[in-house]
Amino acid sequence: MENPSDHALTQLQADWPRWQFWIIPRAVGGPAWCARRRDDHKRVINAASAGHLAEYLEDVAGAE
Repeated sequence: MENPSDHALTQLQADWPRWQFWIIPRAVGGPAWCARRRDDHKRVINAASAGHLAEYLEDVAGAE
């Protein structure tokens, strides 16, 4: 049985191939969704959900 987080992570990886994604489990507040460009390891984006992370990535992509 597939975890919904695994599906969302796979979708983010497919939609944003230049980015690296990971999830940090937290005891309180649910997981933290994280991303960084593969060619820029200094800037990391964090979000409360996969959907919010995708929105942040769209904002960053529009600003570049």
